[in-house]
Amino acid sequence: MLQLTDADVDELIEAVDAVTAVREVFLAHSAQRTVLPEESCLRWTNDQGESCRSLNMPGLVEIDGRRFAGTKIINASLGNPDRGLARADGVVLLFDLTTARPVCIMPAARVSATRTAAVSILATELSWARPTRSAAVVGAGALADAHLGLALRRWPSLRTVRLHDRIPERAVLLAERLGAAHPGVAFDVTSTAEQAVREAELVIPATTTTIGYIPADWIAEGAVVVNVSLDDLLPDVFTTADKVIVDDWSLVAADTTRLLGRMYRAGDVTPPPRARTGDEVGPGTVAVAAELCDIISGTASPRTSATDRVVINPFGMSLHDVAVAGKLYTAHLGTTSSPLAGAAVT
Repeated sequence: MLQLTDADVDELIEAVDAVTAVREVFLAHSAQRTVLPEESCLRWTNDQGESCRSLNMPGLVEIDGRRFAGTKIINASLGNPDRGLARADGVVLLFDLTTARPVCIMPAARVSATRTAAVSILATELSWARPTRSAAVVGAGALADAHLGLALRRWPSLRTVRLHDRIPERAVLLAERLGAAHPGVAFDVTSTAEQAVREAELVIPATTTTIGYIPADWIAEGAVVVNVSLDDLLPDVFTTADKVIVDDWSLVAADTTRLLGRMYRAGDVTPPPRARTGDEVGPGTVAVAAELCDIISGTASPRTSATDRVVINPFGMSLHDVAVAGKLYTAHLGTTSSPLAGAAVT
């Protein structure tokens, strides 16, 4: 089994167009060229009283005429940042579809952050009323870095970035590093999340919180909110949104812990049209407008006017991790004389 290191992944991922890859995965999922089982989760409390969990997220996807199968195992402890460690880390395994044997293992952190950012960037580009000029990012960790790095490379329109983190030094360091590389963009570190979010055209919460704090009245008209970390928004952000879009409804429906899943189980959210079995939209409920594959294919619209507030809630599909990891693996095989060169993950 080939083992790729962090350095290998960092080098190979620069050659992968992650936004195009996740777009193709959404289209493959819509065309039923994927297998997406429910994720499994092991939770426990460690000897420090901190919440820990291990997620196993398998998937199979066919893109560009090639099938990739594998799983991402991603573990997290809420106390890790205070230890100087990333909150979450793990591995991605790729499988040979003929023998079912694992053929490659690689670190998951960069793969996961890259595909998460790619989904957010793609969803924003599909949903904005005009190219984003101002963005607010709450949280200044690896996810914030990945999102802003990709956005700054793709969006010459971006002129203002407001950052907030509960540890101000993190936001300052990220702003200084990105500001040095992008002198035409103003980076503002705010003392509160509200100062960052108000009036921003794009809002990306990228924290580890499990308690909501962003209310609807912080969100500007016409703004796109990408709910990356899933628990930052208060319920009224969803109930007052003009459009709510998810990556995959089955993940929301199966979830028992995150806000949108809890709201669905309480009867406050109705599925997108393709998942409805009848007239399920009741008074006061949030009607999910579409899945991202519907927006990509053009069968649904992300907004009806430039002033619509659009909330995108991507739970995270293992298919994207598997696809990006598969592209890294094939890129490695194309540049190495390893005995595995030419081996197919098909």
